[in-house]
Amino acid sequence: MNIDIVVVGVYFVFMIAVGVIFKRLAGSSTSDYFRGGGKMLWWMVGSTAFMTQFSAWTFTGAAGKAFTDGFPIMVIFMANAFGFLLSWLFFSYRFRQMRVVTPVEGVRRRFGTTNEQVFTWATMPTSIVYTGIWLNGLALFVSAVFKIDIETTIVVTGLIVLFISVIGGSWGVVASDFVQMVVIMAVTVVCAVAALSRLVVQAT
Repeated sequence: MNIDIVVVGVYFVFMIAVGVIFKRLAGSSTSDYFRGGGKMLWWMVGSTAFMTQFSAWTFTGAAGKAFTDGFPIMVIFMANAFGFLLSWLFFSYRFRQMRVVTPVEGVRRRFGTTNEQVFTWATMPTSIVYTGIWLNGLALFVSAVFKIDIETTIVVTGLIVLFISVIGGSWGVVASDFVQMVVIMAVTVVCAVAALSRLVVQAT
C-alpha cells in the first residue's frame, strides 16, 4: 500500500478523533457551540483565522504565480493581513460589546430582521461556490499526486469537515485548525531550510 495514502488516512482519522474529543466542549448552548462560550484564547482564534486563508491553491496556484511573477502575489496575502488588522482595530471590540453569538445576529439587532434574512440568503450562493472551488482545488491536487478520483476526494473531504463541524462545534474546528497550522508550519520550515541549504551548496 502507498505510504503516502496511509499517512493521509491516519491524518483524517486523527481529525475525526479531534471532533469527537471536543464534542463535550461544544456544550448545550448556541454560545458554546458557535463561539466557544467566549472562552477561546487569542492564539486559538488566530490559528483558525490563519488556516482559513489556506487551501490547495495556496501551495499550487499561488506558488506557481509567485514563480512566474515574483513578489506581486504577496499583495493577496498582505491584503488578508491588512483586513485582519482592520477587523481587530475597528470591529472586534464592538462585536464583543454586543454580546451576540453570530455576526448575523448583530445584523438583526442593528438593521432588523429583514436585513438579517437578506444578508443570510445573499451570502449563501457565494459561500457554496467558494466551498466548491476549494474542494475542487484540493481534489485536483490529490488526484494528481495520489491518483484518487476527484469525486471521491470531494465527497470524503466534505463529509469529514462536516462531521468535525457538527460534532465538535467551534472547539472542534479551532482544534483541528490549530493542528493543521502546526503541520503546515513544520513542513514550511523544513522546505525553507532545505531550499536555503541547496542554494548555499550551489553557491559554494
